[in-house]
Amino acid sequence: MIKHAQKIGELVPKRIEQPYRPYAGAIVLSPKAGLHENIAVLDFKSMYPNIMISYNLSPDTYVSSKEHVPPSGVYEAPEVKHRFRKEPAGFYKEVLSYLIKVRDEIRAKMEKLAPESVEYRVLDARQKAVKVITNASYGYAGWVGARWYIKPVAEAATAWGRYTIRNAIKMAEDAGLEVIYGDTDSIFLKYEPEKIEKLSREIGARLGLEIKPDKVYVRIFFTEAKKRYAGLLPDGRLDIVGLEVIRGDWANIAKKVQEKVLEIILKEQSPQKAVKYVQQTIYELKQKRIPYRDLIIWKTLTKHPEEYAVRTSHVEAAKMLMEKGWKLAVGDKVGYVVVVGTGRLYERVKPYMFASYDEIDVEYYVLKQVVPAAARILQSFNITEEQLTASRVEEKGTKLTDFF
Repeated sequence: MIKHAQKIGELVPKRIEQPYRPYAGAIVLSPKAGLHENIAVLDFKSMYPNIMISYNLSPDTYVSSKEHVPPSGVYEAPEVKHRFRKEPAGFYKEVLSYLIKVRDEIRAKMEKLAPESVEYRVLDARQKAVKVITNASYGYAGWVGARWYIKPVAEAATAWGRYTIRNAIKMAEDAGLEVIYGDTDSIFLKYEPEKIEKLSREIGARLGLEIKPDKVYVRIFFTEAKKRYAGLLPDGRLDIVGLEVIRGDWANIAKKVQEKVLEIILKEQSPQKAVKYVQQTIYELKQKRIPYRDLIIWKTLTKHPEEYAVRTSHVEAAKMLMEKGWKLAVGDKVGYVVVVGTGRLYERVKPYMFASYDEIDVEYYVLKQVVPAAARILQSFNITEEQLTASRVEEKGTKLTDFF
């Protein structure tokens, strides 16, 4: 934004300290928990940036309640009633139009490449970075530390966003499509190609924003929580959102177990097979057959270890490393394991290179890593943590490799 301001000869505002004032955000529906077949995700293309472009939302186009309506007229946001002049184009509109164009150009290049290629992954990371910057624009306008801070822009953008999603959901239901979930700028529907194609056209014509199927899941699983689901794509890949698998504060064993449980549920629809897999993993963990590297928990230092007010496991491990001469900085990842002992958890950790498998607190990994990660999924199928730990696996029974 600063570069564009300089390009068009506009002065860059100074930051001004001011109190935080909250505003209503995007709408997220509660999902229909459980397993669903054949689900399409209808995604509004760059919804919030396009809302800001369509309604010319910008600090320099805002018309306060004390001002007269300009000759060009105004757009009035639903709910909040903020007004923005229709002409000429505002500063945000120019910047966002440019960013959307750049992202479209990158994605066009990606279509010519194989998804597993290095070039594809580099371009994918680049388009995601542009997407984050573009989608963050309305939030930036409502951030008190922003140079171009103006709360009505952020409030109006989210108000139009809620208006758009609610209307899109109603139109989908009126068309006879079952809505499974809605999140910020997308809705999850039962996939009926002809109805969805017609709905997409009608939404575009009535609401003025482009919407189209972004993904179609062969099968998708929702927990009862918002923003947490996993879907099976037509090519066999799993698309996991918001679950422990993609979070960094779990050991790799927990991530592997949960991902395999999801794979069994989504591909084979067999909760009982998933239970057996978990029980077999617990058995092999107790036999110390799980690779030591899968027990390491990695956590990033967000400040210097001495600056933490609360004692935590990764900070204690970091201090042990520093006592041995290791130099650590903010942003470094610390790898540690939980060992047998007494006291709080942070008193029972060691940097992984200072510990041996014989010291590992196996029960911790069973009860606090493997079982919770699996139960998050399997509880939706009336399977309890007690069932997962009631292992009947024998030495000559199933092996983990039998599940792959």
